[in-house]
Amino acid sequence: MNFGGLIFLLVCHYLSGRGVLRLFKIALAPLPAFCVAMMVGVPVISFGPCILQLLHIPIDAQSVTITAAVMGALHAIPLFVPFRRPRFKFNLPQLYQVPFLLVITALVLISVWRCYYYPTYARDMLSGPELIAEYTVREKTMINSVFTIDLHTTNNHFKSPYITTLQVIYKLLVHPFGGLWLSVLFVSFMIWLYTLVKERIHPVLAGFLLFLFISTPELYAYTYLVLYDYSNMVLFFCGFYFLVRYTDEYKANQLLFAAFLFGIATYIRAETLMLVAMIVPLLLVYLYKDKMPKQGIVKVALFMAVPVFFYVLCIHVFVRLFVPVPFDVGGQMNQDLGNISVFFHRLLEVQSPLIFSRGGLLVFGFFIPFFYAVLLVDLAWQRKFSRESVIMLYGIAVVMIGLPFISYLFPLADLYNTTKRGLFKMLPLMLIYLANSSTLQRLSELIKKWEFSMPKKSTKAYKHT
Repeated sequence: MNFGGLIFLLVCHYLSGRGVLRLFKIALAPLPAFCVAMMVGVPVISFGPCILQLLHIPIDAQSVTITAAVMGALHAIPLFVPFRRPRFKFNLPQLYQVPFLLVITALVLISVWRCYYYPTYARDMLSGPELIAEYTVREKTMINSVFTIDLHTTNNHFKSPYITTLQVIYKLLVHPFGGLWLSVLFVSFMIWLYTLVKERIHPVLAGFLLFLFISTPELYAYTYLVLYDYSNMVLFFCGFYFLVRYTDEYKANQLLFAAFLFGIATYIRAETLMLVAMIVPLLLVYLYKDKMPKQGIVKVALFMAVPVFFYVLCIHVFVRLFVPVPFDVGGQMNQDLGNISVFFHRLLEVQSPLIFSRGGLLVFGFFIPFFYAVLLVDLAWQRKFSRESVIMLYGIAVVMIGLPFISYLFPLADLYNTTKRGLFKMLPLMLIYLANSSTLQRLSELIKKWEFSMPKKSTKAYKHT
C-alpha cells in the first residue's frame, strides 16, 4: 500500500471539497466543515480520469497525479479569499459517551480494514465498473478491450463512471484493490452525523441512535462493499440537510449548494433525478409561506437545473462517449404504463416483506421499526414537530413513494436489489428525525435534569452530615 499516495489524495479531497464550500459561501464549524469537505471532495476528484479521457491523454499514475494536484490547487484558490470563520469549541467526551464511541469506532475500523484487505467482489461491479477500471489501469484508456466482450446480459457497464474513475485513481496511487475512497466517505459521514445528532439531543441518546444506525446490517455491509448506493445516500442526505438550512435563513447560496449536492447524487445514480423532482412541492410551499412566489419560480428552476445538468453529464456525455455500445433509456421503460397496479404492489412490498418481516430484520435490523415506534408515540402523545422534523419526514415519504414509482417506470428496478438498496437514502433522514423527536427530546431533558441535579443533592447531603 502506498501511504504517500493515500495522504496525497486525502489532501486533494479536502482542498477540493473545502474550495467548493468556500465557492458557495457555506459557513460551518471546523469539524463539520472538514467532514463535509472530504465527502464533497471524493466525487469532485473522481472527475479527473474522465477529463483525461475526454482530452485523449493516457490514464496512468503520472497523469492522474497531475490532474488531482491541479484540481486540488484550483479548488484551493477560493480559500485565500477572506471569509468569516465560525468559532470552534472542542470538548472531550464525557465518560458515559465512551462505551458507544468505542463500539462505533470498532465497527468503523472493521469496515476500513475490509475495504483495504479484500478486493471488490460484488457481482454488479465485476461485470461493470470494476472490470472497466481494471482494464483502464492496464490499457491506460477507459475505452478498452473490455467492450469486445459480449455484455448483453447485464447493464452494469452503462452506469455512472463515478466508481470506475475512483477505482482507477486509488488503484494507481494507493492500493491494487482500490476501495479505500469508500472508507474516506464513510468515516467522514459518521463523524459528521454524530456532531449533528449530539447538537440536538443528549450525548447518551446520540450515541445510542448512531450505534443503532451504523449497526443496520445491510447498510453496514455497504460501507465496505464497493457499490453506488452508500455514496448516493450520503450526498442525498447532504442535499436535504442544506435544504433545511435554506428554509431557516432563505439564503440563495444554501439552496444552490443543496442543488449541487443533489446533482452529485444524481450523477452517482441517475434515477435520483426523479426523487429530486418530488422535492419541488416542499420547496414551493416554504417559498410561498415566505411570500416569495415570483422569486420562487426562478429558484425552483435553478434548483432543478443543476441535477438535470448532472444527469445529462452522466447519461448523455460520459456514458455515451465512454461506452462504445448503444444505450437506449427509453427501451428500458415500462411499455404498459396504464397498469398502475405495479406501483401499488411495489408500494406494499416495501413495507412487507422488505421491512416488516423476518427477512427484513436481517436486512435493516431494528432501526426502522424503532423509528416507526417513536413516530407513532410522537403522533399520539407529543404532537410537536419542528421544521427540520417535517422536512425529514417529507424526505422519507419521497423515498418510500419515489422508489416504487421508479420500479413502475423501469421494470429492471427490482425489489431485492434496486429498491432495497435505494431505501438506504431514508435511513439518515430517519436518524435526524429521531434526534428531533419530541418524545426523545423530552427524554433528553429528563436525563439532563437528572444529570445536573445529582451533584447538588450529593453536596447537600455532605453538608448535612
